[in-house]
Amino acid sequence: MENNKRLSNVSVGMGGTLIITIFVVLSLTIFATLSFTTAHSDLKLAKKTEEMTSDYYKTSSKAEEMLSDVYSAMIDSRENMRTDSAADEERLYFDALSKKLSEIDDVDFVYEEGRLTVNYESLGEMNQKICVGLEVFYDQSKNEPYYEITSWNLTNIELPVYEEENFDLWEGIEIK
Repeated sequence: MENNKRLSNVSVGMGGTLIITIFVVLSLTIFATLSFTTAHSDLKLAKKTEEMTSDYYKTSSKAEEMLSDVYSAMIDSRENMRTDSAADEERLYFDALSKKLSEIDDVDFVYEEGRLTVNYESLGEMNQKICVGLEVFYDQSKNEPYYEITSWNLTNIELPVYEEENFDLWEGIEIK
């Protein structure tokens, strides 16, 4: 019995090697493309985040400068105030402060019952602003003004407007 030939002579041969090589190259190309696309989108996101953060700090700096201007007006009003009696001291202070605050651009204020409410906005370049609210008080026992920050909020300048477009994807079936 010399008929001992293998019946299952499986050989990968040249065609199988070529198919495996093509599959490996194709897989590597797909993964490289996906990696590049992900890295590119991460770079765009990082640049946008850097721009927004930089604009936030510039806007915050402007708000701090305006707060400094308001505080300077508070101190100048106290130093320039002339009073004869303690009863008029608070009213005279707030009158003097109101005059000083009216000289500062973009500052709104309202006087009501022993306190002055001051509001202003610091606008950024990237669709954001900081809205600041202060309450100014006058301590007669110490003869000095002080303020409390009631709000310091970052908001959008304007929200994008999306036009409502209704697309009727399926008009239905007419029944007669």
